[in-house]
Amino acid sequence: MLSVKIGLSKVLHYMATKKSHGRSHGFKHKSRSVMKKKAPRGVSFLLREYQEGQQALVIIDPRQHKGLPHRRYHGKVGVITSVGRRAITLDVKLGEKSKTLITRLDHIKPFGV
Repeated sequence: MLSVKIGLSKVLHYMATKKSHGRSHGFKHKSRSVMKKKAPRGVSFLLREYQEGQQALVIIDPRQHKGLPHRRYHGKVGVITSVGRRAITLDVKLGEKSKTLITRLDHIKPFGV
């Protein structure tokens, strides 16, 4: 009789702490709409030249996983602070704070173009 009570309490405990699977479950679900691209990407984005002080728009490209910014920065505009060979440093305003974002050329484009 005692073993039945212990087993039942474990089952009830499992049911109470079961991980929920719903509409807002997981990073993959939340970022799926942002990361849908079907056409192959050209190389014209590599030919663009950026200068410090210029504004750039953060657009996440799912085909390149290196230097991928967090999805909260998708669609944000930032000011370029430094330019490297493969990466660019941006100052992005997020609420009242200014965040420094280091990303690749694949994930940005000039603002207003």
